[in-house]
Amino acid sequence: MNSNNEITESVILLGGMGTRMLPYTKTVPKEMLPIYDVPNIFKVVEEAYLSGIKKIIFVVTEHNMELIKRFFSKDDYLEKFLRNKPDKLSKLAYINQIIKDINFKYVYQKELGTYGALYSARDYIENDNFIVMYGDDLIDSKIPLTKQLINSFKKNGKQQIALYNAKENIPKNGIAVLNKNCMLINLVPKKETDSNLIVHGRMLLNKKIFTIKNKLKTYDNNEYYLPHSLLNFNDVYGYIYTGKYFNIGEKTGYIKASIYFSLKDLNEKDNIIKFINKIKEDYE
Repeated sequence: MNSNNEITESVILLGGMGTRMLPYTKTVPKEMLPIYDVPNIFKVVEEAYLSGIKKIIFVVTEHNMELIKRFFSKDDYLEKFLRNKPDKLSKLAYINQIIKDINFKYVYQKELGTYGALYSARDYIENDNFIVMYGDDLIDSKIPLTKQLINSFKKNGKQQIALYNAKENIPKNGIAVLNKNCMLINLVPKKETDSNLIVHGRMLLNKKIFTIKNKLKTYDNNEYYLPHSLLNFNDVYGYIYTGKYFNIGEKTGYIKASIYFSLKDLNEKDNIIKFINKIKEDYE
């Protein structure tokens, strides 16, 4: 791996038990919930792949590792079964290309919270700079958000945190405050600021993030929060992006994402819209 400005590594945080999606997640991890015809974790990995990432480090639990690892591995048995069904076999070609082009690593989360999850992956990161992605945050944009952060980094050389200028559903806490140069200076309750900038789960960080663990305080349930850890640095650029955001770690966000991506299938779009309009009438 290179230690220069080339960004080829990503850490995807997949901790948590998906309790908001019970009872389904009793047996199947939330990362494997389908977004139309693929598990939602594939959408996150695809964003990384389209952004030039060559190595992905999954921070996992014992609950979710095996199914995720199985999906991102070649399935010779399935391909043999489909050898006389080229139309179905072709559905695996793109996934197999990603599997071939990306080096996947798996590490168990040993510390609580998002910073704790990232800290657990520190020995697997080779480059100075790398991408962090939250598995619960699904973002659709013309240029993949990870690629946008990489492009911004190439321009200003700063660490990057993705922010969304929200018009609704603004959380009560953790609102980002920037200075005139768009550098992150604080994260505060909404009542303390006019800012509507919400932190979303994409960051481009430097390995110096691992040197400050002893300076951090813990929050709820002794968790270390990654966004708050960034307040220890004065070189974090607040990158305000545009795109469609879905919190797929909760039911409403997951349903919205499923509908949104299903409508991208032009063969099914009209049927789905007709169905939505019909059931809308039933509930009006």
